[in-house]
Amino acid sequence: MALKYSQYSQMTKLISDHLTHHESFITNDLVKDNPPEWYCENKKLVYKMATPKGADSFHGKLEYTRWEEFPLPKSFNSFEDEKEMRIEVKDYVFDYSPPDDDDTVIWYVNFADRNLFGYYGGNLFAQDESQCLEHPALCSLGDYLRKRDQVSYLTTARPILTISSSSPSSISTPILIRGVERKAQVKTDANASENRPFGLYGNTFALASPNAIKLATTIYDERIDPRTGNPYYSNIIAIEAPKYGRGNYKFDTIKRILATAYSGFLAAKFESLVEKGILERNHEENQEHTKIIVKEEESVSKPRVIIHTGNWGCGAYGGNVSIMSCLQIAAAHLAGVDKLIYHALGNQVEFNDGLKVYNELIRDAKGDIKVDDFIQNVESKGFQWGFSNGT
Repeated sequence: MALKYSQYSQMTKLISDHLTHHESFITNDLVKDNPPEWYCENKKLVYKMATPKGADSFHGKLEYTRWEEFPLPKSFNSFEDEKEMRIEVKDYVFDYSPPDDDDTVIWYVNFADRNLFGYYGGNLFAQDESQCLEHPALCSLGDYLRKRDQVSYLTTARPILTISSSSPSSISTPILIRGVERKAQVKTDANASENRPFGLYGNTFALASPNAIKLATTIYDERIDPRTGNPYYSNIIAIEAPKYGRGNYKFDTIKRILATAYSGFLAAKFESLVEKGILERNHEENQEHTKIIVKEEESVSKPRVIIHTGNWGCGAYGGNVSIMSCLQIAAAHLAGVDKLIYHALGNQVEFNDGLKVYNELIRDAKGDIKVDDFIQNVESKGFQWGFSNGT
C-alpha cells in the first residue's frame, strides 16, 4: 500500500515529537573504544572465538534511537482498509534470518532491563544476555551510553522506564538498534551427545565445560544474505516488561504493557521507513533533535514489517505468558505491523490462550473496539502473575 506525501508529513511530526536520541556508529570504532568486559569465562571464550581480530572483526554501521512513549490510539481498526495482520507461532529461538524480499524489514525484541544490556558480562544467560553475546556490539553500545551518562547526566542508558516531567508515573522509552552484526550462534537446547544434558539457558551456561560451549557455538565472520550475496545485520527493539507482580493483572499494569509494546513496535515501523530510504534523517547545526524529511515527494510504498517476539517478561520477571502474548499481538495490531512471529518455546498452550482472548475481543468482534474497553475486558479475564524462574 502506498502512502501519500501528506500522510508522511503527519508522520514526520509524530516522529519528531517522540524521537529523543539518535546516534550513528561505525561498529568497529564503537567496539574499539568500548571493548566488552566479561566476568563469565564461558562468555569470554565465545567472544574470543567470534572476534579473532578484536574490534577489527566487526563490520557495518550501527544506528541507535531512543523514543518517548507514543500515546495509545483510541480504538483498534478493523483491517477494512489494509490487509489483516498475520500471526505465526514458532517453538524455536530467534534465528535472525534475512528477509525473503527487498520490501521487508525484520525486527527482534530484546527482553530488556532498564539498565540497557547491563548484565551481559555476568554468569546469567537469559534472553537479553544471549542476544548480547551473539551480537556483542550491543555490549559496547550499552557501555558507551553508561559512560556518557556519567558525564552528561542524561538518561540515555536507561531506555525502558523514565519519569515524565509532568507526571510522577513512569513512561516507556524504547530503544531501537538497526544494523547490529551477529557474530555467533549459541545453541541452548538440551543435547547430551554434545555435553549439555540440561541445555545452556539461564544459570547452566556458566557451569558448562569449555568443550560444551565450543560444540554449541557457530561463528560468523560476516553473515551473508544468500538471496543477495550482501552482508545481513539484525534489528533490535529493546523494551522492558513490568516485573514481580502479584495476584491478578490490573487495568493500569495492562495499559502499561500495551503502551510499552505499542511504542516499541510503532518505532520499528518508523525506523523501517528510514532503513528503506523513504524517510531520511538530517542533523542541523544548533538543532537539539534530528530532522526527519520525506526523501521522495511522490507516493511511495511502505515496507512490510515483521516483528519476532516471545515470552517477554515471563522468566525472571514472573509474567504470565497468556496475557503477555495477547497484549503483544494487540500492540502489533495497533502499530500496523504486517506480521508478528511469536516464539513460544514450549508455551504453545499458554500462547493459544492469549491468542484466543485477542480473537474474542478484537479480531472477531464487530464495530469500533475502544482500547480502554479492550483493557477492561482483558482485566476481567482474571489473568494472574506467575513467579520468577530465577533466570
